[in-house]
Amino acid sequence: MKLLISNQHGAIVMALLPFLYGMLLGNPVAEHAWLLAAWSFLYLMTYPFLSLFKGKNLTEYRKWTMIYGTLSALFAIPALFYNWRIIYFGLAMLPLVALAIYFTKKRDERNLLNDFAGIFIFALAGMAAYYFSTNVWDEKIYWVALYPTLFFVGTTLYVKSMLRERKNPRYLHASIIYHGFCVLPFLFLNLNWLALAYGVPLLRAVLLPQKKLSVKQVGLTEFLISAMFFAFLLIATL
Repeated sequence: MKLLISNQHGAIVMALLPFLYGMLLGNPVAEHAWLLAAWSFLYLMTYPFLSLFKGKNLTEYRKWTMIYGTLSALFAIPALFYNWRIIYFGLAMLPLVALAIYFTKKRDERNLLNDFAGIFIFALAGMAAYYFSTNVWDEKIYWVALYPTLFFVGTTLYVKSMLRERKNPRYLHASIIYHGFCVLPFLFLNLNWLALAYGVPLLRAVLLPQKKLSVKQVGLTEFLISAMFFAFLLIATL
């Protein structure tokens, strides 16, 4: 049986990086494995679940929605026994899920607002991973929400400027300006590792649009940039 998985591989990085950051910034515990498994299957479920609202191949999409949803629920049980309060982060995701459903029904999944909704969902997952073991709401939980979100918003603008909006100079300009604004505050505050974390994506946003990269090359480059960002972020904040 072939797994039904979205071909948007970059979104996997978006789903996992905030979670791993929240887990590492807090207090990693063995029970995080249950939560990570539950989150991973919940993420996998989103593709068939949202596809149900397109009105095609409903039997196939229902089947995989049930498979992934059931696995997510099973792994969530021991995680909830460890800290049931993380359910509030899931409830906070529901309005954003409703927005994703709306854009799916409109056949407008590439809408920038829909992309941002997904990024905010991933931020909430990261916050949940942090709160899961620390059980505290402090300034670090805001770091978990803010730093990856800033990065992924820039990534979204950059990828659009390279692919679907390549002929639209407004996306290129918006991408470069946005990345610049991400770097400047950290430079002024002498937070050099954070400035470096966002400086690498800035260089990519400025230099790579001059190259004619394929979709595969853009994707592979983003995996490398994401890994570098994550490494510098951990150095800066752990």
